[in-house]
Amino acid sequence: MTQTKLATIQVLAIVLTLAVAALSAATLTNGAPTAFAQQQSQTFTAKLTGSNEVSPVNTPATGMAQFQLSSDGKELNYDLSATNLKGFMMAHVHQGKTGENGPPVTTPLSMGKGKITSSDLQGPLAGKQISDLVNIMKNGGAYVNVHTQQNQNGEIRGQIMSGA
Repeated sequence: MTQTKLATIQVLAIVLTLAVAALSAATLTNGAPTAFAQQQSQTFTAKLTGSNEVSPVNTPATGMAQFQLSSDGKELNYDLSATNLKGFMMAHVHQGKTGENGPPVTTPLSMGKGKITSSDLQGPLAGKQISDLVNIMKNGGAYVNVHTQQNQNGEIRGQIMSGA
């Protein structure tokens, strides 16, 4: 072998060793991703219908709320949409499990895209961090409720679930 080919093979061996070491460092011994990997790409969705309201509302309106945690974990970006909805007043994220009503934990959400930061938290989450809201969402303890002029307690609602 020539000196150049040998040097190239040695460099490739070093690069491969570093790549394997970096990959190993990114995974715990039990195979679970590190906190850094868990932080990335946390998404949540809620499918909104009148039948999810407590008590159910007969309405043709439906909707979708999607949430994405920012890479630094300080903002929860959202996209809220609805069809066949008339007289929109406001929407909130509420604390509560399926079938139970609970207090709003965010300031009102607008239709379309927006973001929630710790300063938008209210009620039992006032003064807390976005991670506190995310933990409630992960455990199925939060829902989106859309209020209209006709149904001021809520016309469409959906439990927030992990995943896209």
